Amino acid sequence: MPTVAAVMDEAARECSIATPTSWITATSLSYMELKDFLKQTARELLDRIDWPDPIAQDQAITGTGVAAYSLPAAFKRLTRDPMAVYETTGNRRACTPVTTNGVWTYLVEHNAAGGTRYFRTSGDEESGYEIEFFDELETGNVVTVSYISKNWLKTGGNPASTWADVADTLLLPEDLIRIGVIWRFRRRKGLPYADRMAEYEAILARRANDSRIIRSVDMSGGAKRRNPFDVPIPDYIPSS
Repeated sequence: MPTVAAVMDEAARECSIATPTSWITATSLSYMELKDFLKQTARELLDRIDWPDPIAQDQAITGTGVAAYSLPAAFKRLTRDPMAVYETTGNRRACTPVTTNGVWTYLVEHNAAGGTRYFRTSGDEESGYEIEFFDELETGNVVTVSYISKNWLKTGGNPASTWADVADTLLLPEDLIRIGVIWRFRRRKGLPYADRMAEYEAILARRANDSRIIRSVDMSGGAKRRNPFDVPIPDYIPSS
């Protein structure tokens, strides 16, 4: 993958801004604006698309008999997948999300889990996130959590979320980063930007279409699977 600096150099030239000696230490207004647009573009791309590995990650949580467990420091959000939280031992089932405190309180107070494992997430990027289960995850049972990482670049070969070195490389597509910076800059300066924004959206749509995130796996086998009882049998079979 290209370096972040190389992509930002291209964006700066298209914005008619001279490239700095070092993006990391550049502090003039134009350079700071471009770096702000870089962060905004990266955040938006992580919010909108379930990118494949290495941005998408799995975390196995092994039950210890408590309700809540810490999620990885790089956690940004769960993947948009009905099986994003899946119990891989025991009943082997997808866990069901709860999005309101009222529903969670009702489930816990009435012990209404039944045959379903519910979960909810809480926290923020500064203090960290955690996931809570109801019923509590039994000791030894494992749940796999699929999530989108906040890491959009690599520094020294390690995933990171902050651009800190001129040699850092991108994990997100370079064309989306470059054009995302450009149209935001043009909008800020009151210049025509609709064409570049439309190009950005078209590339984003194509990338999403090519990515695994919109593919679905039919666990039933779909129309191709035939069972013995799929073959019609007449109500009356005459004797030979």
